[in-house]
Amino acid sequence: MTESRASERTGRLSRALWIAAALALIHTGWAAFQWYELFVSRRGGEIVCVGGGDCAEVWDSPFASKVHALTGLPVAAWGVAFGIVALVLPVVARLRLARRRVADPWLAGVLVTAVAGVLGVATLLTASLLFGHFCTSCGLTYVLVVAYAAVCFWGLGAPDVTQLPRGGALAVGVLAGAVALLYLPAARTPRSLGNAGAAAVQQSLTPLPPGASAEEREIVSFIASLPADTKQLLSDTLAAYAASPVITPPPARTVIGPENPRLVLTEFSDTLCGHCAQMHELLTQLRQRFGPGAFSLAPHQYPLDPSCNSNIHHDESEPLRCLAARVQICAEGKPGAFEFVGSLFENQASLTEQKLWELAQPMGPRAELEACARSPETEAKLQGDIAWAQAHKIRGTPFVLVNGRQAIAFAPLLYVLTLSRGAPSHPAYMALPPPKPLPWE
Repeated sequence: MTESRASERTGRLSRALWIAAALALIHTGWAAFQWYELFVSRRGGEIVCVGGGDCAEVWDSPFASKVHALTGLPVAAWGVAFGIVALVLPVVARLRLARRRVADPWLAGVLVTAVAGVLGVATLLTASLLFGHFCTSCGLTYVLVVAYAAVCFWGLGAPDVTQLPRGGALAVGVLAGAVALLYLPAARTPRSLGNAGAAAVQQSLTPLPPGASAEEREIVSFIASLPADTKQLLSDTLAAYAASPVITPPPARTVIGPENPRLVLTEFSDTLCGHCAQMHELLTQLRQRFGPGAFSLAPHQYPLDPSCNSNIHHDESEPLRCLAARVQICAEGKPGAFEFVGSLFENQASLTEQKLWELAQPMGPRAELEACARSPETEAKLQGDIAWAQAHKIRGTPFVLVNGRQAIAFAPLLYVLTLSRGAPSHPAYMALPPPKPLPWE
């Protein structure tokens, strides 16, 4: 190889390594942001899903939940770990080249990492498509990983096959260090609160024997059926519920349910909130399990959109959240209002204004509902809900009061509280491990 060609190759190699490192740095930052958004989502808060999409649903999908359960790291944390490896290897390779030291194993490690990244993207994209939802924010991750691979193979060329085992070992070694670094914050990342817990409740749809002793046996049996991490989270959320002061709820405009239910619930929700949809499905299951006396529900609205809620501060707006809140207020007290709200949650992914009015047909003529939604009286009710929420520092949805105490919308917690009729303490709770601080507090 002539000196000029060698110089040209070195220059291209240097540029490729720095570009790859820059892409890896951007990827790491974006993955860390998605990890933060996962925290927000699991607390019921509003997340940023670029271009719309179903980010929260994908993060709570069976595939993502299984990855979290088996490895201890959520998918977003694995994205950060990959970013660290993809950043460290080209930087070290470039520094070794600058110092005229052997860099071939590190260059091979970069290429191994690039291939692993493309395979990971293919796996995640396939799982997302099979699940039937697409995380648009994840799309940027896919683009960055593919761009990283393209730059690496353009600048580095075909790998030296003899160096691939050493390069793979280097990549695995850096990955192990990254996982060790991220394991503690990953352990404090809340797991999905909907799917596993709701499935456990669904498995318990058997007739309830009369008498307190039977309820106590059922609580103990239910706790015994839970995985260890769910038992711990149930213990933690029960402790938080017991420590919560009794709050005087806002005046109820309507109450769904009987006068003497097992649980008296007050809920603030948002029509496009994924965890609110899970909460509504859980209430439906509790009614199936315990009958009409399972709970009474006083619904209130807290749309997470700045067009009607001055406490929400972001540039993007989805006025459909506000319109849906107003229509739900107009449906209050009408037969089938609970089921109407359920239909909105079932159609979250495809909900439009036209679809909203179609689903609202059982609540009355569209002209009457539109007039009600535009009325000052409805706006006053909506702003009253928002003002109460602001006064009590509500930041996300669903916000749930159980017999006046704030409770996390966690399926096993609400199931056990229904069995115990909202008791903050109960002998059967002794079957749980000692509580710890909630991982997101």
